[in-house]
Amino acid sequence: MTAAPMLSELERDALAELGNIGIGKASTALGRMLGGLVTLSVPSVEMVPPDEVAGLLDRALTPPLVGVSERLDGLFAGCALLVFPQAGSLPLVRAALPPDVPADDVPELEDEVLAELGNVVLNSALALVANLLGEPVDTGLPVVIRGSGAEVLGGCAVVAPAIAAEAGAAQSGLGAAALLFHIDLHTNLPGGDGVGVGGRVVLLLDSGSAGALQATLGRYIGRMVA
Repeated sequence: MTAAPMLSELERDALAELGNIGIGKASTALGRMLGGLVTLSVPSVEMVPPDEVAGLLDRALTPPLVGVSERLDGLFAGCALLVFPQAGSLPLVRAALPPDVPADDVPELEDEVLAELGNVVLNSALALVANLLGEPVDTGLPVVIRGSGAEVLGGCAVVAPAIAAEAGAAQSGLGAAALLFHIDLHTNLPGGDGVGVGGRVVLLLDSGSAGALQATLGRYIGRMVA
């Protein structure tokens, strides 16, 4: 198997900084959607081989998990996932719905709300990061998947079949890589209903994107230290 490219300490720090800036924009957009203050942060980031991602998600977040996946094109070519423990995502769904929605109607609206939540977070964050790096990025329509880490990652097979096939063939030397942004989310919603949940943003990159991203990061770091 071809190992995922290793990030230097400077590259990890730059990605964490970019992630925090992008997630900061997503916090504002999510706060408007939920009608309250939302704080999102990125304490750390790592690049790992794709075949390790499912296990990392299962160990870090308690299954069952819920993931929102979107196809990526441009600088981040592949698939993006926003993943939370399902138990932690339910309060967010309730907060996003009008208070007069009957409890019996919540389950049938849940996927629609989660898709919109994921779309807001991923698109807001990725668009700003891509702008800061001076590279384009496009996203597709969100798909909601539940289950174990492996089942949630299966959402990439729906939105981006090519990257899923490449990740599955990593032992053949294709060299796809995954970026994991650890995120912490806290809300202060009207009525005092606070929500705190940890999750992950996963970028599953194709074999060409990981190297291109590192080159772009090198140019970004060079501009910052100049």
